[in-house]
Amino acid sequence: MNVRTPPRTATWLLKHLGPRYRRDSLVGDLLEEYQQGRTRTWYWRQTGVAVLLGMRVQLPKFVLTVVLRVLIEMGIIVGGIALAQSNVPQHHVEQIR
Repeated sequence: MNVRTPPRTATWLLKHLGPRYRRDSLVGDLLEEYQQGRTRTWYWRQTGVAVLLGMRVQLPKFVLTVVLRVLIEMGIIVGGIALAQSNVPQHHVEQIR
């Protein structure tokens, strides 16, 4: 029997970016289907869908983390500016004008 090897890049993407839930069984199922005669195009399409579903779950957590970090940093900057301006003596401001 001739064993067909699926596209390596697609398999790597699936293993690293696919949904975490039952990832190994998904890779095994796709491999089994591919070895039973499915095309490379089919394998890539299934991999793409799985990666998109995996990112759909993981991406919101990443976006939330980034948004929170940006908001915290903006708060620190705005707070620093407000603090710096509040410590400026009034006579110093009048001398500048």
